[in-house]
Parts: sequence; C-alpha cells; structure tokens
Amino acid sequence: MREKLQSLRGHLLLDAGGMYGSCFHHTVILMCQHSPGGAFGLVLNQPGDKRVGDVLPIDMPPSVKNRRTRSGGPVDESSVHILHSDAFMFQGNVMNNLSLVQDPGELSDLANSVNPDHQIEVFLGYSGWGAGQLESELERKSWLVCKATTELVFSNPEEAAWREILRGLDWQHRLLADGPDDLSWN
Repeated sequence: MREKLQSLRGHLLLDAGGMYGSCFHHTVILMCQHSPGGAFGLVLNQPGDKRVGDVLPIDMPPSVKNRRTRSGGPVDESSVHILHSDAFMFQGNVMNNLSLVQDPGELSDLANSVNPDHQIEVFLGYSGWGAGQLESELERKSWLVCKATTELVFSNPEEAAWREILRGLDWQHRLLADGPDDLSWN
C-alpha cells in the first residue's frame, strides 16, 4: 500500500550540502504547492538583477517599483510570481498570513495598500518538480526540510540566508553551515 503524500506547502527546502556546482547550491526554497502531481517553489535567497518597475510597468509606489526582484528558480525565468503578507490575512494560499499571486495586475492593488504590515516580494522564474521527482530527491537526502515563517520569507534575500537558517536549527546543521562549499574539500 502506498503512503499518503505529506505536502510540504509552507515549508522550506534547504540544500543539504550536496548541490555544489548546481543552480540550487546553498538555496532556500519556499514550497508554495506540493501534490502527487508535482511541486512548485520559489528560491528565497537569490536576488534578481532587475527592478520591479522594469518588469511590471503598472501603477505602484516608487518604494515598490525600485525594489529588486528575486530569482525564483531556473524554470520560465520571465514568469512573475508575487508573495504577499499582512497581519490581517489569516488564511493564505501558501501558509497563514502568506499568499502567492501570479497575476501581475493584482500587484498594483497590493502595492497601494495602506496597511503598514503589508509585505511584498516579486520573483522571476520558479523551481518546479514533476510527479515523484521531489520525493525522490528527498529520499536521496538532497534537501533539508524545515517549517517556514513569514519572517524567514521576507528577511534575507542573499545567499547567506542558507547559513543563517542552518545555524538556527541544531549543532549538526551548524557544522554544515560552517563547512566548506564543497563537502569533499573537508
């Protein structure tokens, strides 16, 4: 009998240390969707080289227009994905207080919100897995899994976030965080 899939939606995937040389080296990925049909996530710690206003020429405040995008992953790098959160959004489609929007037209309404707790990040591209692919990678221990929080999602968009999150887990993960990039150098 097959085990029921445990969805990783609302969790983080962290490179378990064996992805040196790949585009997923030291990545932190927020899992936005996960079902038997596949999985969809956004890399949180790879800043993009474009500004939001350059990618989305819609009405929004300069504070949002001038913000850098993030690289969500290597798949369809021209696609736009928007994560947003605020204290009053109790149910989100990714996790409590966090939703994913893929219609750029909705960004204008979000960006012009008067709620001071509102947070927005714009991603270009995504990380995707076909049916069973992520589960196979998890069995090979390619990824570490931990619970996501909105603070982690909106905090450090740099590669250093991988080390910071690992250092906050336990002593074994602190060793991984402080080790060499390629574990074979150890």
